Amino acid sequence: METQQRPWWQDARQRNRAALITLAGLLFTSMLFVAFTVLARGDVRVMVVTLENDAGQANREGLKAACGGLPGISVVEDKGNPDPRIQGRFPVRFSIGGTTQRQESALIRCLNDNRARYQVVGYLPENDGN
Repeated sequence: METQQRPWWQDARQRNRAALITLAGLLFTSMLFVAFTVLARGDVRVMVVTLENDAGQANREGLKAACGGLPGISVVEDKGNPDPRIQGRFPVRFSIGGTTQRQESALIRCLNDNRARYQVVGYLPENDGN
């Protein structure tokens, strides 16, 4: 007597097993993708420095010159409209990714020392979401 074997997709157990394996594979692949993209970006922290509304581009450039040359610190280039009247309204950004605690403290000290001169309102470290 010969038994006829049904295709796998008609057997509920085999169909559920195939679906579970496929789902597990997709979840594992997506976890690896997220992990590697986060690791590939590295440390992307920036110190965002807000100036008073009427500070202008001259104060922004002065602050960049005063604090941007510290060891481990670099100035993040301005994006958007290059007109100084427009850029003068936006915060100054310093890259602090990969800095040591001492280097970051030196930047904060520089910002505090130049608070009145360049009309610094405040600063906040954040991740650069680009």
